[in-house]
Amino acid sequence: MNESDRQIEVAPAQSHEISAQPQSANTSLLADAYDFVERHPVASAATVGIVGIGAYAASRYIPYALGQRALAAAAKALNPQEVRIVPLTADNLPGAIAAGKDGFRYGMGFLNPASDFAASLNPLAKKAMGGGMPHTELNARYFVAVDKENRVLGTTGLYQTSKDQAEAVWLGWMSVRPAYRGKGIGQKLLDFSIDEAKKDNVDYLRLFTSTYRGERAAQPLYERAGLKIVGEEKHSLPIPGLKFLFREMPLKPVKAQSA
Repeated sequence: MNESDRQIEVAPAQSHEISAQPQSANTSLLADAYDFVERHPVASAATVGIVGIGAYAASRYIPYALGQRALAAAAKALNPQEVRIVPLTADNLPGAIAAGKDGFRYGMGFLNPASDFAASLNPLAKKAMGGGMPHTELNARYFVAVDKENRVLGTTGLYQTSKDQAEAVWLGWMSVRPAYRGKGIGQKLLDFSIDEAKKDNVDYLRLFTSTYRGERAAQPLYERAGLKIVGEEKHSLPIPGLKFLFREMPLKPVKAQSA
């Protein structure tokens, strides 16, 4: 073997040795990270959890905040006289679901009107009510408040239950998007609902509500309209002082008792 051949053999060995250095560094970093996790499992889990929660919160809050800014701009230009109340349809269903979820956003996700709204468009649909109301929703019909651009600003509805179908209808999913509150839309939705309930020729309009955030703010509106508290129950959430409220108003003139 001459000197030239020896150099050709050595060169690949030197090249291999140089390329191995980054691989060794990467292996060292991974080893250090693994060693840290082994020695500090709680801190590692907490760090990963905090980062994950932060990323999830940002992905949820940022789009919501941007959407609320757009709604606030539209609400500022709203003429309340142009607000109309129309029946829920397949066309405005997505807007109604978005408005209902926004109006009940304080419910931490478990107050979601989507299934009830969709079921109401199916005449054969029956849906078991949750949240402490062990009865069946019947003959539900929902309505939406819209502006001149047909944006859904709020929702309301009426339904019956098998236990008192002959005497009452119930008010359901009445809410106004936060950006549009303070413009009389809630009052308009409630007045409309009462007028619709009277068409059913039943004795009472009833309401299942609570003292939870958001719903608590609407209680004076119900009280002024004549929906009086007729019963209370302990709320299913373990929050001190939180209660379910049952409200009721007569829809027909009260007959005077004979002497």
